[in-house]
Amino acid sequence: MDLSRLFNPASIAVIGASQDERTISGQPIKYLRKHAFQGRVYAVNPKYTEVGGYPCFADIASLPETPDLAMMAVAAARVPAMIEACGRKGIRFVILFTAGFAEVGGEGIRLQDELAATARRYDIGIVGPNCQGIISTANDVYAGFGGPYEFRYKAGPLSLVSQSGGFGFAVANMAEDAGVGLRHIVSSGNEAVLGVLDFIDYFIDDPDSEVLAAYVEGLKDARRLLEVGRRALHRRKPILVWKVGNSEAGANAAASHTANLGGSAALYEAVFKQAGIVRVHDSLELADYAKAFQGGKLPKGRRMAAITVSGGAGVLVADELIAQGCEVQPLSPETTAKLRDVVPTFVKLSNPIDVTAGLFDREDMLEKALAALLDDPAIDGLAILVASITGKLAERVARQIAEAHARQDKPIVVWSSTRRSVAEEAYAIYEAARIPLYPSPVRAGQSLAMLSKYAAAVERVEGLAEAPPLVISRPDVRARLSGRTQDLSEFEATEVLAAYGIPVTRQRLARTAEEAAAHASELGFPVALKIQSPDIAHKTEAGGVRLSLNDRAAVAMAFAEIVANAGRNAPAAQIDGVLVQEMLAGGTEVILGVTNDSQFGPAVMFGLGGIFTEVLKDVTFRIAPVARPEVERMIREIRAFALLGGARGRPRADLRALADAIERLSALAMDLRDVVGEIDINPLIVFADGGGVRAVDALIKPRR
Repeated sequence: MDLSRLFNPASIAVIGASQDERTISGQPIKYLRKHAFQGRVYAVNPKYTEVGGYPCFADIASLPETPDLAMMAVAAARVPAMIEACGRKGIRFVILFTAGFAEVGGEGIRLQDELAATARRYDIGIVGPNCQGIISTANDVYAGFGGPYEFRYKAGPLSLVSQSGGFGFAVANMAEDAGVGLRHIVSSGNEAVLGVLDFIDYFIDDPDSEVLAAYVEGLKDARRLLEVGRRALHRRKPILVWKVGNSEAGANAAASHTANLGGSAALYEAVFKQAGIVRVHDSLELADYAKAFQGGKLPKGRRMAAITVSGGAGVLVADELIAQGCEVQPLSPETTAKLRDVVPTFVKLSNPIDVTAGLFDREDMLEKALAALLDDPAIDGLAILVASITGKLAERVARQIAEAHARQDKPIVVWSSTRRSVAEEAYAIYEAARIPLYPSPVRAGQSLAMLSKYAAAVERVEGLAEAPPLVISRPDVRARLSGRTQDLSEFEATEVLAAYGIPVTRQRLARTAEEAAAHASELGFPVALKIQSPDIAHKTEAGGVRLSLNDRAAVAMAFAEIVANAGRNAPAAQIDGVLVQEMLAGGTEVILGVTNDSQFGPAVMFGLGGIFTEVLKDVTFRIAPVARPEVERMIREIRAFALLGGARGRPRADLRALADAIERLSALAMDLRDVVGEIDINPLIVFADGGGVRAVDALIKPRR
């Protein structure tokens, strides 16, 4: 749906308008008038003939034209009928302030479902219900109620949508206080029809929305976030998301490590990584990062430099840059030689470079130092820490920084501890040049590092177009699992894995002790025995596992023991037999998994395996399908990667075979997404380079 007329309406109707400007129903007209909305305004209320100087009509049908937008403040029970009337009139957009819908449960849910169905029938885009409205600064559209509408916001490139009206406007206020101009502000409320991602989608196409932000409690169409995020990344439009209200995985997933570790927070984090979405954790961080993006420049790498008049500030910014994954390396000999001709002889030419108060002695010193640093191809971005300077000096420094910023494409961030009241001209220069100015060197360093991470995400996602994800189609497996309600036994689960090319241990299913002994002789000793039952998820706890069996007699005895133990622990369990499995020596245990989330769809997990999976929780997720470059990032992302990479004399693991297994699991997850709910492969043994991988144990739960 094209939202252009929502944000730039030629005419607006206020349904339920009141002459009492203290009320919610009276304020929308008040604020349209206060902010000099240039379009036509109509009130709708049978009690009046005019409201706030605008003509008032008895009902929607009586309006002299079809307005582009209607604002509605009527009792919840009357809303569905009013939406129907809007549809008959041909109104395309409605901002619905009224509360008392899904947020209160019961009858409210029914009413919201009814109004949403009516809106979809007439193709009406509804903002809300239970929202505070929208603001479009460029078009003088202040369509809402409450304190935020008392003020006129500074126009700029940031467009923001928030599921919390009051809190969203608090974020907008803080962003403006930080010097970030606003384009659109949306309070989306209950999102009966239009949601966060609909607005983000529109902002991506809006040429004047350059930085996009969202305050999100939860998304009904969360998987779509991946597509929207990647579209924004291709358009070089950063999305800042403050995600709150992260839920834990449900108790009904207790049998699956993957589901236990793959709650809402983990899957949102996966999408943020895959789509290059910048996650923020408070309004101050959102404002800082929005300001950084306003500069309009991205670094080409992670190599940063800093120039300062305060040694302590230089240490702080360097520490923060390094902590955030950037490099702060010594300056090149060529740059050092250029600087030696510029700065005082006592200045140590390190990175950060502390020019001390000598900055104030020569008018051209900063100008030449900036040129030397920014011309260095080994420097990708620059932090300038000017500390506390005032008056004409602050103005001169700001002008030189602005000129340096304009003549090249590397990002610059500035820290100043000077109050605006004593450096008004300098502040104005920074703002006009869109140079991010921070009151803390740490926040300046964080913001510069964030630009580097975002630039890397742009490059990474664009590279994915050249590496499409693996696709495997096995209609025979889909048919076999269709309608399945019981968990698959380990033997059945490993058969499914093998069908998708994931290596598994050599194994046989035995139904008698004699069969088990014969299978063991064929496989070769030692072997392991495991009870096979869709009703026994934790085989070890049920006494259903025996390891390192070295002869036929031991196998036969173990068979009898584990069958008896299973009968005692789960008398009603269906016993399919006993798995006879080769024993593997060496290698590193990892875990692979799939969780088929109701909102995100299939997601793939990788992490440290074995008994430490739940304890250390050293895992990472990606939404499937996962292309090979993203698989390789997953492997290097866990804290225990050093165990695989050959740390402290350990043999380097077969990372290529591991990546193959993850890639194939992703293809399996997509192919079986309609029939499989969860998968655990724990452990997957990764052998030394060239030795491949083997799935030792697996659990597959059907989608229910």
